[in-house]
Amino acid sequence: MRERRTDDEFRLLANRRRANSHKIGRQNNEFKTDENKRRAEVHKIERQNDEFKTQENKRRAEALKIERQNDEFKTQENKRRAEALKIERQNDEFKTQENERRLKSLKIKREEEEYKEEERRRNASRMRMSRDKYENNFHLMKLNYESKIKEGPTHICSCCGGLWFEYSIKEFTVEMLRNKGLPKEFIDNVCYLKNTIIKLCVTCRKDIMLHKVPNLCLSNGLAFHEVPDCLKILTELEERLISPRIPFMVIRTLGFCKQFGLKGNLVNVPMNVDTNVSILPRSFSDTHTIQLKIMRQMKNKNAFMQELYKDEGIVISNDWIKEYSNERENFIVNDEDKKLNV
Repeated sequence: MRERRTDDEFRLLANRRRANSHKIGRQNNEFKTDENKRRAEVHKIERQNDEFKTQENKRRAEALKIERQNDEFKTQENKRRAEALKIERQNDEFKTQENERRLKSLKIKREEEEYKEEERRRNASRMRMSRDKYENNFHLMKLNYESKIKEGPTHICSCCGGLWFEYSIKEFTVEMLRNKGLPKEFIDNVCYLKNTIIKLCVTCRKDIMLHKVPNLCLSNGLAFHEVPDCLKILTELEERLISPRIPFMVIRTLGFCKQFGLKGNLVNVPMNVDTNVSILPRSFSDTHTIQLKIMRQMKNKNAFMQELYKDEGIVISNDWIKEYSNERENFIVNDEDKKLNV
């Protein structure tokens, strides 16, 4: 048999027969398990030899180095390592030991000046990138906020009539509200502004979904009446002259965001409108000039509001000329002046 094994052709055929029979035998799970155990025991005994262990580690490292040149294999291996490390680090003892090993290895590496300088460069670069990222994000947030502020709250709530930003408004239809169990009469009552698309703010939406009428609902008598055309042409000073009440309030700025708010209570001072209306407009005979000033308080010396005119700024309305073009008024209006003229 030994003589026949010296023949290369016979040895190759024998190895093929063994491989085929071994392949057939490993299809049996029991045979496969027993063989793996035998191999593991033999390998464990062989690795007790330091020379064999060193050579095997070299072979594994070289084979792994060749395989890691493939990007797909490298990515999968990194994932497997990360998952295995994540599972192992759930054990507190392993986690503590790993941290100690890392600290020791890092302490040894930091004794080298070259590694220390490289670590400082990495830390400085990481901090600079983090700072730039934060500044860029803050700059983008600031620009977005300023653009939204310039656009202003332009969406009107159909219930309270308040102005809201787009992200504070949720749109509905009558069918959508009906599907949520709201009666048709209730929807018509709370949705004071009649539109095809019903826009509701957060506060009104919460109360409406609970079948409650919001406190600020316009149907509670809070809707403003339309301003007549005759009042739209009045100046701010003229509005105060015919206003039945003049509100007094303290308005303060809210930070640097160009918004304002009220501080304290709002006081409505009643005015005698009949007196103002009976005096103004004055007749042509009573051509005295009155300089009208409005003070915030009686003790103030400077006026809060007054109308000033310049010669070049005075214009005569064409409507007034057409209306009074045919009327005449004598220059002498008093009887005593007529006697002197005679």
